[in-house]
Amino acid sequence: MLNKLTIKNFAVMEALELKAEPGLNILTGETGAGKSIILSALGFLLGERGSSDIVRPGTDSAFVEGEFSASALPEAAVKSFNIKNSYVKISRSAFANGKSKAYLNGHVISAARLSELGSLLVDFHGQNEHQSLLKPEIQRALLDRYGKLEKEAETVSSLHSETMRLRARLSNVSLSESERERLIDLYRYQLNEIENASLKKGEKEELEAVWPRMKNADRLSALSGAVLEQLDAASAAAEKGLDKFRQLVSEDSHFSDDAGRLESAAIELQDLSQGLKSYMEDLRSDPEEVNRCLARMEQIKRIEKKYGGDFEAVQKTAEDLRSKINSLEDMSLDREETERLLTEAEKKLSSAAAALSGKRKSAAKKLSEEVIKEADGLGFKETRFCADVFYDEEKIMSSGGDQVEYLFTANPGYPLRPLRYSASGGELARIMLALKNVLAREDRIETQVFDEVDTGCGAVTGRLVGKKLFKLSQSKQIFCITHLAQVAAFGKNHIFVKKIIKNGMASAEAHKLTEKEKETEIARMLGGKPEADELSLEQARRLIKESSRL
Repeated sequence: MLNKLTIKNFAVMEALELKAEPGLNILTGETGAGKSIILSALGFLLGERGSSDIVRPGTDSAFVEGEFSASALPEAAVKSFNIKNSYVKISRSAFANGKSKAYLNGHVISAARLSELGSLLVDFHGQNEHQSLLKPEIQRALLDRYGKLEKEAETVSSLHSETMRLRARLSNVSLSESERERLIDLYRYQLNEIENASLKKGEKEELEAVWPRMKNADRLSALSGAVLEQLDAASAAAEKGLDKFRQLVSEDSHFSDDAGRLESAAIELQDLSQGLKSYMEDLRSDPEEVNRCLARMEQIKRIEKKYGGDFEAVQKTAEDLRSKINSLEDMSLDREETERLLTEAEKKLSSAAAALSGKRKSAAKKLSEEVIKEADGLGFKETRFCADVFYDEEKIMSSGGDQVEYLFTANPGYPLRPLRYSASGGELARIMLALKNVLAREDRIETQVFDEVDTGCGAVTGRLVGKKLFKLSQSKQIFCITHLAQVAAFGKNHIFVKKIIKNGMASAEAHKLTEKEKETEIARMLGGKPEADELSLEQARRLIKESSRL
């Protein structure tokens, strides 16, 4: 769950410190006020690609920081990301040159790893983007969670791995001796290249951080020397002045209280001078060290590019190479024995995959029925939804032999088609909301973000959407941008966003509304006017009162 969000110089948002709350958090404001900027900043924080465009004009960088509860993170993720506290603190900056840098609990984290963690903390749902539920592999995983089939899926995955291992072994024992030796030599060469590079996690980021200082050591040293000369002169003058000042005080106590101030200033100048001397010692230009640093960065870059793209991928490649070498070297089993073991493994895999498919189909039927019930309460008429499971025994993968696809149509007489192709923006947002309500108990992600989920809805349907969001917020933290008063009335925490002109530049501001301010904002949304009149205020109070009865 998101506890706190800080945004600085991100697009039109100059500064925002938002204390998030559990339940339904509503964001409203005029079109173009900057509501989506807040969600974009949250997305950037959690690993979305950044660019120089998000940096506010006139500034060097954009900064976003968030604090999240770690209580709902899977145990494997807590271990993988070395999370030792009850919270996760993430910060990320985007710079004018298009680069970005991120930190997890004070330690540098790559964009890929940040995105991996972000997908476990927040789920985004907009009309055309962040639609994690549209991916077939996600649909299959959610179906398994819904049907409580994770253990069966893990069993199939393990059996598939064993089958692939035996197939590789069979291929190896079938190789000619010369071909086997050729492959072993190739894999050993690649593995030695990786191992000899001795890559360390975070080393590249550390080198990139110190490189500018190392490269510009001579210029920095000259500047530091000039400053040190002035400081030493000022320190000497302060010491002499202090001696005279003490004589003055000894003859006239008028300045006795000020003697300490001058003494403190003299000490400060000495400390500054000493600190600058230490800095200059560290700046000593060593051409050999500069060359070593540059060569090391180039070596890391070359190894990562050649073997996967980043540190984690290189380590995975090394593990795969070791496995291949061991497999090729271990030829103790003959072909006949390997074929026997492979036949047994394939039978077990086929049987387990078929059994899993049967259970998936049963779960899919129940899921389809529940989603249709939820969709009926969201303004759809004669909606059809189907979690389709197609089993192909000839194409069994680590996930089984099933292709899972969510099919949908809101138009009578039209065939079911994959969800990602068949729904309009407004329909897609609402069917996603229906799915989220059904899958809420199985979905481990605590924070859900909906960007204008009520697009295309009228007042009646909007109220139904508000009810669904409120229901979902009983077990999840929800952030929702809306233009419908009927949805906003259900909000536990209402955030109003507006755009102002500050020092000749547009700037977005946001603040949490009081109950009275909430009434006024909902009245404005109902009346469609900048100012709320008494009639719309009365309607707003009635709407809020009716919504609070749930």
